[in-house]
Amino acid sequence: MKHPDTKRVCVHCGNNPTNHLFAYLTQTLLIPLVPISHGLAYIHHRYLDNLLRWILTPYLWAFRKTRLWDMNRNPEKAHTERSLVIWQEAEKRKIKMEQFTIFGKPIEQYRAKLRGRWHYFESIPIPPEYRPVSYAWMDDKWALKKFLRERNIPVAFGRSVASQKQARRIFSEGKVPFIVKPRLGSRGRHTVTHIYNEGELVDAFKIAQKLSLFVVMEEQLFGSVYRGTYIGGEIIGILRGDPPRITGDGVHTIKELIEIKNKTKHPKVKDVVILPLLVSFIGRQNLDLQTILPKGKTIDLSEQIGINCGGYSAEEFPKTHPKIIEYLKRAGDALDAPVIGFDFIIPDITKNPDEQRWGIIEANSLPFVNLHHFPLEGTPINAAARVWDLWNQ
Repeated sequence: MKHPDTKRVCVHCGNNPTNHLFAYLTQTLLIPLVPISHGLAYIHHRYLDNLLRWILTPYLWAFRKTRLWDMNRNPEKAHTERSLVIWQEAEKRKIKMEQFTIFGKPIEQYRAKLRGRWHYFESIPIPPEYRPVSYAWMDDKWALKKFLRERNIPVAFGRSVASQKQARRIFSEGKVPFIVKPRLGSRGRHTVTHIYNEGELVDAFKIAQKLSLFVVMEEQLFGSVYRGTYIGGEIIGILRGDPPRITGDGVHTIKELIEIKNKTKHPKVKDVVILPLLVSFIGRQNLDLQTILPKGKTIDLSEQIGINCGGYSAEEFPKTHPKIIEYLKRAGDALDAPVIGFDFIIPDITKNPDEQRWGIIEANSLPFVNLHHFPLEGTPINAAARVWDLWNQ
């Protein structure tokens, strides 16, 4: 089964391709600048915002007159589904919202008229009274790991490395399997899991370094990947995301089980496509497409999670153990930001986390709150409403 876009799409980017050179340059340069941006965040003040607004306004007016940029007022042209749910909720509340376009192309920059003036933002509107210093660095996976570890909030063993020598040393100190990923970035791009030996480690390291000189490697945690969204001091939703999985019956090969899965899946779930990346992924588990799985044995087929890659999603906030909520809230309170998306892995969301091997793996300063609106199963949660509620506090 050949994917029609194989030649045009980076398999390691999955469904969210990005320009490798641009990502490498920006991510590599941003890491050394994190301490500087951290310091600048402390002196950030509304007077500085007003000064920049005063300086830039004439240029914005001139650019609009020359049609270099304009405003879109149609929510259906929102750049992402995240922005779409924000915009739809704004319309319900009679909040005027517009999107910037450059040369007629909508971008992820917006403005909304609140409290008698225009407020400008990227996808998620944050009230100006919030000055979250942590937004300057929380997307740095290594900085976050250190921050949480110091506060006794569970994270996996690992660290940031920039050379194969450093990677091998960390590999020798931990327990296999390992996971390797760019230190910055999101959506699982160039992330490699199930690394059991140094040969696989070197290959994974090279893949991750295509997007960043700095790479995070850590012990792999097992279980579903969850997104816990923190808004206004509370955890408002817990979304479960699973990779595509198959369960053996002792009769069919892995290839046949994939074909059966595609024929019997939920209509909202996309097909599992057999690409070299999938073959490599199961190969690291000592399997191939002709392997007949024992009856009852379940395996993952990809590092990617969610319905767009043939996986699964469910809103599981009501069944989440209270102590997990407590840990996530404590992490959010410590970061002191109004909107955060925490990614964590745990075997059983219903049980005491202190009796399981689990940990927070990422914090996102611009989380996809729309995920809570459209789970495959479970009761949807209107996260966009909770974002706009910040303006009423």
